[in-house]
Formats: sequence, structure tokens, C-alpha cells
Amino acid sequence: RLTTAAGSLGSARACLRIATKYTTKRKAFGQTIKNFQAVNFNIADSITLLDAARSIVLNTARTIDAGAPPALQRRLVSESKKFSTKACWKVINNAMQVMGGIGYTTVYPIERILRDSRIGEIWTGTTEIMNLIIQHEYYKEILSEKWLARDVEKDAIDSDAEEEKHFG
Repeated sequence: RLTTAAGSLGSARACLRIATKYTTKRKAFGQTIKNFQAVNFNIADSITLLDAARSIVLNTARTIDAGAPPALQRRLVSESKKFSTKACWKVINNAMQVMGGIGYTTVYPIERILRDSRIGEIWTGTTEIMNLIIQHEYYKEILSEKWLARDVEKDAIDSDAEEEKHFG
């Protein structure tokens, strides 16, 4: 599952590069479309999503390499796969949006990458299956390690200051 997450990053990064280069060449209203705010926002959103997805995948790999407990590994791998495949789908859609109609044609490989990338969200477990694993492992963590954390409910009840007891 982690390789599915990592692999989706490569496809999305390729689409982002194609779209970004396209914005420096395509002209509308006498200027390149990279000068338009809406185009820049799509590019910025895509960069942010890719960097976040890459960070999650790398952090998960480091955690596994460090020998984290299997339950934590399962949760982090599921989070990585879920987030990365969804983020990459959005990045590829953004690339197609930036390029307009030509992004939908076979002139550029984006339309093919879009179709191929959909399998990442389904293969080795759908997003819904990832959600089940994530919540299951998280509940196990919380319920087994409750004694390690502060009891926030007890802190609220036992607080000295009356104004600290209000949560609204």
C-alpha cells in the first residue's frame, strides 16, 4: 500500500510539471496564463498537496524503518495511501483544469494519467477500507494507552478556576 501511495506521487508530479510548463507558453488576452491568479491558485494548491503527500509517505517509511509497532504501521500506511492517492487525483485534475480542453485530449498524456491513476484509490484497498483500518487501529491505540495521556475530562471537572470549566 505504501508503494501505491508513493507511485501516485510520481504520476501527479509529472502532470503538475506538464501543466506548469504549459502555463508559461499558452497565451490568452495578450499574456501567458501563468499570470492569471486562478491558474496560479490551482498550481499552488497542487504543489501543497504533493508536498504534503510526499511528507506523509516519507514519514511513514521512516516510522516503519524505525521498527514501530505493527498496528501503528498499519494505520500510517493506510493514512498514507488514502491521503496520497486522493491528493494526487486532485493534482491531476488541477493540471487538466489549468490546461483547459487540450488537457483532456491525447495531445498531452494527462488524460491517460488521470485514467490510470484512478486505480490507486481502489487497488490494495479502497478509501473506505483505509478508513476502517485507520479508525480501528486508532481506537486500539487510544484505548490501550489511555493511562499515558492526560485525562482531559477529569482536568476539566477538577479545574480550580470556574471560567476554565466552560467550553462554549
